[in-house]
Amino acid sequence: MEETQAVIEILKHAGQLALSYFRKVVPEWKRDLTYVTEADLAVQGYIQEALAKRFPGDGIVAEENGLNADPDVGSRTWVVDPIDGTAAFAAGLPIWGPGIALFEDGELVAGYFYAPAVGDLFHTTRSGKVLRNGHPTRLRQSVPFHRETSLLVASRLHRNYHIDPSFPGKLRNLGSSIAHLCYLATGCADAALMERVYVWDIAPGLAMLQHNGGMLVYLDGTPVQISDLLQRQRAPQPMLAGHPETITALAPLIQYVNSPEDREAEIRDHASPCQTQSAAST
Repeated sequence: MEETQAVIEILKHAGQLALSYFRKVVPEWKRDLTYVTEADLAVQGYIQEALAKRFPGDGIVAEENGLNADPDVGSRTWVVDPIDGTAAFAAGLPIWGPGIALFEDGELVAGYFYAPAVGDLFHTTRSGKVLRNGHPTRLRQSVPFHRETSLLVASRLHRNYHIDPSFPGKLRNLGSSIAHLCYLATGCADAALMERVYVWDIAPGLAMLQHNGGMLVYLDGTPVQISDLLQRQRAPQPMLAGHPETITALAPLIQYVNSPEDREAEIRDHASPCQTQSAAST
């Protein structure tokens, strides 16, 4: 079976497995103050096993239990998020799903995401296309901004950011970082403001964004080198994604008001009483 189709089949099965747990699980806290559920662990176990069987020798970086192979060993590394949007999943909301990305020699070359509750399947092709449910897509840009310009935002926008009131458009949060990038890449939004997330939270969607001509930069304007995050560290700054012209016009309107040091202190202060035994093992 051709590689892209093989990964799609793995992704579809993973999505259906996650769907079998939907609205039936109770979340637990992890050290980083995010949720994990038994569905995350079951889906990740399936994806890791399926990828290892289909692509033996490839590295795998996965959210919930570390590495099954070092990403520096060999030229190919799969990045896995079993359920991106776990909080939305646990709340019974529909935008979440498994995401898979492929790096070759440190370069992000492919991305896959499936949102089974709404039936949306996104993936790149080796020919450079980005497909949503089998249909070709394109990135849009909205400069100058107007009332229907759509900015996908981080869930804690009210705590961590200030958006200049001169921005005339709309703000939306769907509950999944990968979904934000996928819907952005396929023309459903104009830009996305991303938190200081991990490689698995963005790589699948970023592959699609890049294939369609978009870019991801830190708020200070520095381009994001996604391979730098393969060692499981958080991004050093929030990020902005979109068409290059959109990013240029939008970046001056966004101010980050919560420093990385504040966030790390929040995690240190609250992680111990929140974490559970199963969460602490992740």
